[in-house]
Amino acid sequence: MDQDKFIEALSAVVREQIGRKNQVHIDGIGVFKPVHKTQYQQQYQDGRVVMVPPEDTIEFVPDSK
Repeated sequence: MDQDKFIEALSAVVREQIGRKNQVHIDGIGVFKPVHKTQYQQQYQDGRVVMVPPEDTIEFVPDSK
């Protein structure tokens, strides 16, 4: 398998597992994990208050090796 096909296959697996709210640990590289950020209020210096909507993101934590 060439490098481009490997990267495509790896990214497909990571996307699928993150979509299912699962962590993906790759030995020697790190962990990809889904993170849900809840909605919150933000107040600007001019006094406006806005609601920031909830957001699902991906966090990467590199291996410490």
